[in-house]
Amino acid sequence: MTGKEKADLIKASLTMREILGMYGLDGNRRHNRIPCPIHDGKDRNFSFTDFGFRCFVCGAEGGLVHFVELYRGLSFEAALEEINGHFHLWDDSLELETVESDTKHHKKDSAFRSRRAIAKLRHDRRTADREKEKAEEIRMTLLEELWRLDANKIKYAPKSEDEPFHPLYVEACHKLEYQQYLVESIV
Repeated sequence: MTGKEKADLIKASLTMREILGMYGLDGNRRHNRIPCPIHDGKDRNFSFTDFGFRCFVCGAEGGLVHFVELYRGLSFEAALEEINGHFHLWDDSLELETVESDTKHHKKDSAFRSRRAIAKLRHDRRTADREKEKAEEIRMTLLEELWRLDANKIKYAPKSEDEPFHPLYVEACHKLEYQQYLVESIV
């Protein structure tokens, strides 16, 4: 497998959050910003998406592999191997086997198809896992909002007929049924 094929497999299988997690660099889930690990910044000036990053101070930017190159001071090939060492996206023994049996073309094609099938299965599994995590995150967010509204409806309910309605009580009355509907439709 060439370096470009390995990099393409990494891009297809992983996100920047997973690469950062490999080094214990957790970001703000909402805004995807952390202090820049490349120049040891103190402010949250390092922004990232699923596929890349950019530091607004030192100007570093790029994709998943380039981040590992800059952060660890590695070459492109060494960065690919470090990522593979953590996530096991391809099997190096299969690659060595195909290099050694270069004269036997049918074995090489078979090994290539096997690696591709394994990579596709891993990619599909990771994609399914990410979708499950996102669905669970959404469900928990909806449940937390439902619990907040329910608590506000009880806490801020008028104690007497003459007492005016508290704004949080009014909000809970207006939104509670719809929030229950959202939770039930997701669960």
